[in-house]
Amino acid sequence: MTLDAADVLARAAEWVWVPPFARELRTPEYRVVAYPDYFSEPTAAMPAAFDSTRDPQDVVDDVLGAAAALDREQVAIMGLGDLTRPEGLEAHLVGRGATRCETLAVLALDLTRAPFDLDAPGDVEVRAVGDLETLRDYDRIGVEVFGGTLRTEEELLTSLESVAEGGRDPMLVAYRGGEPLGTGGLTVAGDVLRLWGGAVLPEARGTGVYRAVLDHRLRAGLARGCRLALVKGRVETSAPILRRAGFAAYGEERGYRVSVP
Repeated sequence: MTLDAADVLARAAEWVWVPPFARELRTPEYRVVAYPDYFSEPTAAMPAAFDSTRDPQDVVDDVLGAAAALDREQVAIMGLGDLTRPEGLEAHLVGRGATRCETLAVLALDLTRAPFDLDAPGDVEVRAVGDLETLRDYDRIGVEVFGGTLRTEEELLTSLESVAEGGRDPMLVAYRGGEPLGTGGLTVAGDVLRLWGGAVLPEARGTGVYRAVLDHRLRAGLARGCRLALVKGRVETSAPILRRAGFAAYGEERGYRVSVP
């Protein structure tokens, strides 16, 4: 499969996660989602359309109004990039005092060109989250790397029930010598393998843990018939590793955090 930049960016724009335990309001241009408070960004707005010609101020006012209706004090407006409309939206946010909270590289890999060899270390064991112990490890690593707060025991048990019922996409934890060091997740959307949640504790970076989790997920995607692997990687950390693994960059998505008046 020849990867077309416009197609990759369109598939990336379709990627919006609204879990059943979140609340959501929609504006003409954005989906505003209120996640639980333990998330690193408890409130996020993702583009629902890229063809707006309205004034950027009106668009942002609508997003902030939706966040206020969800009883949130701030919102991270995500997914800003080459496809963002109306033009000038990002500049308006900056002028309004918003702060950059995320810069993600949109990366893709043609899985039809397998086999691939990531030279994953043999001493890393990748386990699927299936019990409370692995879920606690997944939660702790995610909070340390991405921020947010640890979930309560009740919240963990609720999440574990969802895993047991098949209501959650696979979550993975990487161990070396029994020590939890990294995480990752995957979602199959048609012929696209979406990779998310890739994190490695600072003390284990550069030791192959990320590559081990990535290798596991790519092979799982191939087994499920995926033809394209898609990931939004932080430009400071995971994006360089993904580029070395053969992923190509097709653009950026930026996010800005703005207070609700």
